[in-house]
Amino acid sequence: MTDAHVLNLPLPDAPARQRIAEELDTNLLVEAGAGSGKTTALVGRMVALLRSGSATVDQIAAVTFTRKAASELRERFQTSIEEHIRMERGRGAPDALVLDRLVRGLDEIDRSFIGTIHSFCGRLLRERPLEAGLDPGFEELPVEERVLLRQRFWDSYLERLSRDSDPVLEDLSQAGLRPASLAGLFEYLVENPDVDFPADLTDMPSMTALGSVRAELEEIVARGWELMDDLPPAGKEWDSLQKKIRQLHFEHDITGWTEPADLFGAIALLCKPGPRGHAVTLNRWRQKDMAKALRDRVDAFGVGDTPGNTLVNQWYAHRYALAIRLGRHAAAEFAAHRLRVGKLDFQDLLVLAARLLRTDAGVRRQLGDRYQRLLVDEFQDTDPLQAEIMLLLSSPPIEGKGDDAQEDNVTPIEGEPDWRLSVPRPGALFVVGDPKQSIYRFRRADIQLYGFVKERFRDFGEVLTLSTNFRSRPAIGDLVNAVFAEPGFFASEATAEQASFERLETRPPTDPVPCEGVFTYDIAP
Repeated sequence: MTDAHVLNLPLPDAPARQRIAEELDTNLLVEAGAGSGKTTALVGRMVALLRSGSATVDQIAAVTFTRKAASELRERFQTSIEEHIRMERGRGAPDALVLDRLVRGLDEIDRSFIGTIHSFCGRLLRERPLEAGLDPGFEELPVEERVLLRQRFWDSYLERLSRDSDPVLEDLSQAGLRPASLAGLFEYLVENPDVDFPADLTDMPSMTALGSVRAELEEIVARGWELMDDLPPAGKEWDSLQKKIRQLHFEHDITGWTEPADLFGAIALLCKPGPRGHAVTLNRWRQKDMAKALRDRVDAFGVGDTPGNTLVNQWYAHRYALAIRLGRHAAAEFAAHRLRVGKLDFQDLLVLAARLLRTDAGVRRQLGDRYQRLLVDEFQDTDPLQAEIMLLLSSPPIEGKGDDAQEDNVTPIEGEPDWRLSVPRPGALFVVGDPKQSIYRFRRADIQLYGFVKERFRDFGEVLTLSTNFRSRPAIGDLVNAVFAEPGFFASEATAEQASFERLETRPPTDPVPCEGVFTYDIAP
């Protein structure tokens, strides 16, 4: 342990912690790693809002990532209020106004919102169900019931298409697509309703181009068949190109490649993006020189930018558009079905809440007045739809876009700009995150989104950093800093794909410790 790495009071990030508690009319993004006391800082700001009269308890909404974290945050918020009440009463001359605010906040703590983003969106929709086009008695589907409902709808949807002899089935059949095989696509579109999947319908490749490619393919298969024995060499198997030639020969004998799907499947079998072509094992062919020539011919046919590859890509684009068209139609009908029966999944809550805030100026203004202070924990786990909700709720509608609406009227905001340009009201938004913990990209919580929002905070607020670590000992901090500060681990400056390296600023123990440090064991073989 080196004295230079041991933190003595005051803390090096004390100014940042003070600003969190005192600059209540400034929008803040706080970067805080594990063990930095970020929850304590968040709770401290919530209590400071009550003490100062900047907000009443029912105007505060704290959004966390999990229900467990929300339960812990609620408990710590209540405990902190109680401690401040005791401290205020213990003063010689307590401030009656501050004490009254704290007591009222404790009595009405259940009127505050502390929970997950999905439960928060559910509350927003329940406050304005008619404006959102919902049955006021709508239910939130448990995960297991949501999966079952989706599967049942998909099965009934396909049955209806078949019963009605929908023309789309013929289109899919000609493209070699089985509707039942698109269940995964349907699920993906249902889970990402806010994502646009462009899929303009494209024509099938022309018969003229297809004819010449087919002729070349048939010649390749015939020539390859001539160059192979009936059986592979003893103790060996066919090489990869031989296997493909034999498969194509068999399929041509059975189907004649009369259907477009069969023919394009055959062409695709010899197509590769490149630059590496097909590999052959020469001693498994009858004539090595001719095997090399055949390999080169196959590469010229389907490796890289070739006529074969061009046709296959056009065919894939045609199939993709058909699949997306069916999937989008099914997903839209499923969404309408859930609205009709009043059963919403988690994604519905996000989509409908965002749409409500995006399109209704009156509701957005009222909900903004209702929840004047929005505090968000674990912001690095936020996806684009959740970020949109947070920024829209904390920002006023654009001047002149529905601002003349009556309080109880639904007023669409015509020409509403991109939500990423929204400017929150002073002090309305407080977020805490750690880009080094951004691990939910598969849920669309991309670190690039975090970086974008961080830059926006530099425009309409401030970015602070909590660097002190209360969880680890100095010996651990010294080891971690020495290892990860080495070149090749983390960049010194953050990039669009990677957070920057941050030192682990640890504190020495306050009480005597009999033994601490980093120890190794040498185990004899």
